[in-house]
Amino acid sequence: MKDIDLALFTGVDIPIPECQIVVHQPTIKEISMIGEKQFLTGVQILCIDKDTFKEGGKDLSNTSNFQVFMTVISAEEMKESKKAVIEAMSLIVPNSKITFTPRSLLLNYNDTNIIIDEGNFEYFQEILRQVFCLKSKEEDFNPVNAQAAKIAEKMKKAKAKVAKIKGDSVGSIYARYISTLAVGLHLDILDIINYTIYQVLDLLERYGLWTS
Repeated sequence: MKDIDLALFTGVDIPIPECQIVVHQPTIKEISMIGEKQFLTGVQILCIDKDTFKEGGKDLSNTSNFQVFMTVISAEEMKESKKAVIEAMSLIVPNSKITFTPRSLLLNYNDTNIIIDEGNFEYFQEILRQVFCLKSKEEDFNPVNAQAAKIAEKMKKAKAKVAKIKGDSVGSIYARYISTLAVGLHLDILDIINYTIYQVLDLLERYGLWTS
């Protein structure tokens, strides 16, 4: 895992040499432009982990995360999720045009075509998981088989379950985080909305430890 702790704390853009791109850490304000749920759906799919798609002891050792990702976004049932991925990417790699080929995620970035595929996708995932505070194995997705229809259904049920546990089935979880920090730390909401997800969660965790 790359040492980007200070970059995460300061909120700067993070280069990924293996992908020839620079990842932007979107602020809460920027995320609100496309919608929190839409953004998080896109990020969760981008960070998909093949190990969470095992069922009945099925061996996926010869299957890559990128292959699972392409299976999901290529499915007819996943059109809305594919749209969420594209919109999330528009914030993660601003000013780039995102298209899909059968074997790659293609970005027209600074007048250059950048290919994210089997060879570098997991480098991209590694940075995204750190930027958005996701575990290597996405707990929001239940194990399913390779059929896209079942993938879509399982994802929907798993997300609903997580929302019920967190109590965030209605409204914005980050809006509540920001309100908590504004009141508890006497910060200006207009300042906090310009924080990144990492910065908000880090501050919230430290505030929680302090109040305890």
